Amino acid sequence: MKRDTILPIGSLILLLVLVGGLALQPVVGQTIAVGVGYDPARLDLHEPDPTYINATLDFPRSTNASNVNASTILLEGTIPAEITLSYAIAKFPYMYYAVFDGTAVVNIIWVKLYHMGVVDPSVHKPFKVYLTITGKLNDGTEFSGTGYIAVKIYTSTPPPPPP
Repeated sequence: MKRDTILPIGSLILLLVLVGGLALQPVVGQTIAVGVGYDPARLDLHEPDPTYINATLDFPRSTNASNVNASTILLEGTIPAEITLSYAIAKFPYMYYAVFDGTAVVNIIWVKLYHMGVVDPSVHKPFKVYLTITGKLNDGTEFSGTGYIAVKIYTSTPPPPPP
């Protein structure tokens, strides 16, 4: 009789250990996808570099932008935001605004164009250069978003030095 009860009890204990072990596994963090728009949306690389490049981050409606940890915001993983703020308008609590150094952003754009193999610029057709912004919320949740800037280059524009 004991033998008939030991097997089911042993199986139950094994099942509890397996299920309990799975419940204690760390939860893999999710990354929130955000929409990104840049201002200026078009750059003429024949003109002087802009002082600033502004980025508007559009979070999902369930995320309040005031929870963004401003010190974690990076453009292309290298350029920190110089100025950040969440819109103080109650109607748009999911919008966030970040300002980046214009010269640093243009240097990143040149590197991307160089790696895209842009060798024959066209005056009439701008190139879309995609730039990604990453960061974290105060609770550690990561966010990421990609937008583009339309870039015009001319044959007289000096190419960037190779990276």
